[in-house]
Amino acid sequence: MGLEKGSPGFIDTRLDTWKLIAQYLGRSSRTVQRWHAGYGLPVHHLGGDASSVYAYADELDRWLRKRNGSVPEGLLQRRAASISASESKRSHGAALDEGRRSTTPQQEAAELVEGARRLWEALSTSNLSTIAGLYRRATDLDPSNPVAYAGLSQALIAQAVLGNLHPAGAFHAAGAALRRALEIDPELFEALCALAMMKVFVERDWEGAERLLSQVARMGQNASQAAVGRAFLAIAGRELGPARETLRKGARERPLNTSIAELLCWVEYLSGGFESAVGLVGDARASGHSGAVLDTVEALCRIALKGAESQIGMLEGMTASSPRNVALLGVLGYAYGKAGRHSAARQAIDCMTRTGLTGTYDFAYPIALTHLGMGENEEAQRWLEQSFRHGSLWSIGFGSDPMLADLRSDLRMSGFFGPGNYPVAVENASEGWLASPGAAD
Repeated sequence: MGLEKGSPGFIDTRLDTWKLIAQYLGRSSRTVQRWHAGYGLPVHHLGGDASSVYAYADELDRWLRKRNGSVPEGLLQRRAASISASESKRSHGAALDEGRRSTTPQQEAAELVEGARRLWEALSTSNLSTIAGLYRRATDLDPSNPVAYAGLSQALIAQAVLGNLHPAGAFHAAGAALRRALEIDPELFEALCALAMMKVFVERDWEGAERLLSQVARMGQNASQAAVGRAFLAIAGRELGPARETLRKGARERPLNTSIAELLCWVEYLSGGFESAVGLVGDARASGHSGAVLDTVEALCRIALKGAESQIGMLEGMTASSPRNVALLGVLGYAYGKAGRHSAARQAIDCMTRTGLTGTYDFAYPIALTHLGMGENEEAQRWLEQSFRHGSLWSIGFGSDPMLADLRSDLRMSGFFGPGNYPVAVENASEGWLASPGAAD
């Protein structure tokens, strides 16, 4: 039989909090929790409570030894020769020193990059900030890691596209991270994917983006970012069938990726398939997906199917439930305008303008929708041009967006939707983010 607790020679090797486990391993509590979630660190939960945990030192020893082969057997047992508080504190300090010796900053950065990559496979608007944080921490630990910089750039671009951040600020920071990645490794797959997205949203260089994506395809790696980039190019060229098929394939390969599900619903709306788009939104939600794009697409489709005025109550409820979704407020503003409730529509514009002054969200497209609802087409075009300059997701679909059909048929505004470099080049749209390193630093 083993030693009973309280008997002579017994040493309690159980660690009962995340803090004690982290001190023993010489890492932060967040890192330990990430190791548990992503790499199977043996931590036990009491009654299923995520905050009530415990671990045994011998199990941690075995996990560490299996992981890097450098952790001696029975680490805690030998350090816990005394059960006094002062000795316990000294043992935790020794564990910290041991942990620092066993893992280099470069190795920890590589682990962070791998954790971010795993999260990317199940990309959602809620975990994007976590992904960006992992990549940013990796760049701090290892400034020579090009994948960390490229991943940070990709995460910032995705936050801009999905409405988490204002495109102008997000693309500004993404450009700085991408320049650093390209300086370290000009042929890096992740960096080329990010560069293609910058050409789509910032430079509006469709041909340059196509060349990059073709180069990426020849590299033989399968990545959702490259597939989404091709879909964006197809949308910009009003080739909605190929865009739909590209996204459907991506959804089959990445069923947990919310961004692909959202974009597929949006393409269905752009093609005029309003009922099928609503059905896709319902399927996406039933599969656990959520996001501002899904909500906005549903609102746009319901207006198209049932008329703006009849949907005002529904839209008011949706905006109350999602106050951070500025695009959804723009759809409500459009409905107010169509219903002749111009005072309410202008209040929505005032609210969106105040939100836009914080520099947090893309508000130009929603304000344009509200002006369209009131029949103020020239003012709507002015805001659409601003949305285009910002590099918003919605601007990629201007050539097909059913809400903009009246503008596209207006000869005074046909130039903005011209078939050349769609939309036609807007002065200073790019601002030379790559050619002028100081511009985005």
